[in-house]
Amino acid sequence: MGIMVRARRAIPQQHRAVWLAVGIVAALAAAAGVAIAQAGSESGSAEPTIQIATHTEHQATPTLSTPPATERNVVNPGAAACSKEVQAAEAVVLVAAAATEHWREHVQARTDLLAGKNSEEQTKAIWKRTRLLGPADKAAVISAVAERAATRGGCNGVPGKAAVVCKQRLAALDAAGTANRAAAGDWAAHLQAMAAHAAGDFGAEHAQDLWVAAWTAAPRNLDAAARATAALTAAPACKPA
Repeated sequence: MGIMVRARRAIPQQHRAVWLAVGIVAALAAAAGVAIAQAGSESGSAEPTIQIATHTEHQATPTLSTPPATERNVVNPGAAACSKEVQAAEAVVLVAAAATEHWREHVQARTDLLAGKNSEEQTKAIWKRTRLLGPADKAAVISAVAERAATRGGCNGVPGKAAVVCKQRLAALDAAGTANRAAAGDWAAHLQAMAAHAAGDFGAEHAQDLWVAAWTAAPRNLDAAARATAALTAAPACKPA
């Protein structure tokens, strides 16, 4: 009886040992699970760090704001010199044609006066207006001609078909420039005669004779200038670049 009592008491102690062992194993398993979870969490957090670093490195890569030197447009010195020569030739035509137009108005005013189309008052107003523009006309032509001389030969360095076209353009410009300069020269000569008369170098009769002679000869150069200027519309455009 006493033995059985001890036996009953011994069994619970064994169970307690077993349950204690099971609890320890479970605790260890739980701890291991926590450690694994933490390791997984740390491993997962490392991936975004790598990704961010990679993304940052990608963003830091510099980009070219300008194309490489081999792709940039390089200015052709020959083309630049040719463009400058063409512009100088155009300037001669522009200012000489303006002077020619003032001379044409001056001449036409007497023609219209004799034909009864203008009154004497209207004629004198035209003569005065154009005469006052004369000195500026003369100065502009001289300056433009000097610039044209300084740029002459600029298109010689242009190769190929562009050279042919630019030479054709220059020939037409120079022809118009020369023709308009001839008419502008008539205008300058008349301006000089008027200034000399005003300065008392000769009398009114001689001044009138000079004026009539200039008026009579004027249409020749005026018409030639008009034809040469009109011919520019048929001349090809120069594109040396």
